Amino acid sequence: MKVCVIFMLISWQLEGSLGQRLRLDSVCQMVQRQRLECQVHRVETADGYLLNVHRIPAPRNQSCTRGIRLRPFVLMHGLLGSAADFVTAGPGRALALELHRRCFDVWLPNARGTTHSRRHRTLRTSEARFWQFSWHEIGLYDLPAIVDHVLAVTRHRQLHYVGHSQGTTVLLVLLSQRPEYNARFANAALMAPVAFLQHLSSPPLRLLASDSFGATLLLNKLGLNELLPATALTQVGGQFFCSATLPTYTLCTLFTSLYVGFSDYPVDRSLLPRILETIPAGISRGQLLHFGQLINSGKFQQYDYRSPQLNMRRYGQPTPPSYQLRNVRLQLQIFHGTRDALSSQADVLRLVNELRQSRTRLYQVPGYNHIDFLFAVTAPRMVYERIIQQAWQLDVAAAAAGLQASWS
Repeated sequence: MKVCVIFMLISWQLEGSLGQRLRLDSVCQMVQRQRLECQVHRVETADGYLLNVHRIPAPRNQSCTRGIRLRPFVLMHGLLGSAADFVTAGPGRALALELHRRCFDVWLPNARGTTHSRRHRTLRTSEARFWQFSWHEIGLYDLPAIVDHVLAVTRHRQLHYVGHSQGTTVLLVLLSQRPEYNARFANAALMAPVAFLQHLSSPPLRLLASDSFGATLLLNKLGLNELLPATALTQVGGQFFCSATLPTYTLCTLFTSLYVGFSDYPVDRSLLPRILETIPAGISRGQLLHFGQLINSGKFQQYDYRSPQLNMRRYGQPTPPSYQLRNVRLQLQIFHGTRDALSSQADVLRLVNELRQSRTRLYQVPGYNHIDFLFAVTAPRMVYERIIQQAWQLDVAAAAAGLQASWS
């Protein structure tokens, strides 16, 4: 059974005409269908990865120029996701499009190794060294490079941040390891946060974590460094399995719910083909194994090299150090779904308790599973409106303070 779980997480690359179409920029295609401008910015990390960051610039109409200079939003996707996660649901539903409608400048990063960020200054994706990273490196290198680029282009001192799943993890990594970056965020919203995973209830992931050593050996034997890339195989297979016919749709919903939790808000059947065009977007084996270690250890800690000697060489101690959450000093909105199989209530409450230096407001969203924050029809009303209102209030207050300072 454990071997079956591993193989469910593996996909082989296909070349040919379908493979070529996969390289098209699906994010900008979805944005431009709404007659909106879409930009692609290239950001280089300190360790040489070349990331594509999509941008939907703020509207240039008069209704958005009311003397308030709104700070930009950065929306960071989760594991297996990409920038597309925040636009796929379409107008009236997708967070990125809702923020644009409310006059914000929206930036959509793609973490290293995902569909739109598969380049490096010197390494190729066919080399094992390209894939030697976990989400630790995404937080330590990708996110600060993205934040610095956005602030430089927009000439703002701070930005608003929204993370989903792994997008919350990497923010906590960055602020724990480099606390000076707290000053560059006006606030942050964490949707389905992932830090502590001791009480995770997802059966497939629990099964995988129960024998992480065996999973590592299997991946070594298969020579796999990248898991679940966006290929013709994953897209065609996923769309066939989750087609709109009732039996296959029901089976697909059941299969997905085992991973992310059963929901009171099933995904719209008509939306499934669009979701499967961009998900999965690829991860490294290190990301999966690192999350597995959090399940087993019950700690929010750095990558365990499973050797006291290797850990000593990397960290100066035989075990990996925990992330210092006391270094996180932000105004935080934390959104947790009551049916989330990955981000349990007990683990979220533990995270809130550890974030002692932050002003934290916790919102429990009834009936939501892990991905409802992206695709549920009620998300704009139950989640996004709170995020937008807080950002507006902070920016209006900052504008008023600036105006008062200019008069004094």
